[in-house]
Amino acid sequence: MRIDGPNPTPASAQPASPENKPHTAPPAPAEKVDHVDQHQPDLPATNVVVEIQKGNIMVYKFIDEASGRLIQQIPSEEMLKLSESIVASQLPQDKKEE
Repeated sequence: MRIDGPNPTPASAQPASPENKPHTAPPAPAEKVDHVDQHQPDLPATNVVVEIQKGNIMVYKFIDEASGRLIQQIPSEEMLKLSESIVASQLPQDKKEE
């Protein structure tokens, strides 16, 4: 009868080598912390508005909460207009006349 597979060797048959022993590092000295600065900078509060426009385009608008002013929009208005013009140029001629 034949059995395929590795033959286990007893642990006592393997030579112990110092390279295979795990090395432990000495414990790091504990540092005493007197004061932890938890001050956060005064950043303006920002609202994020997500809109889905024609063609399933996601538009992210970052709005300053205090003033209501638009800080940043991704994608920008220029990119949205460029995208619209590309889509319009790819429409068949009969669809453009409607």
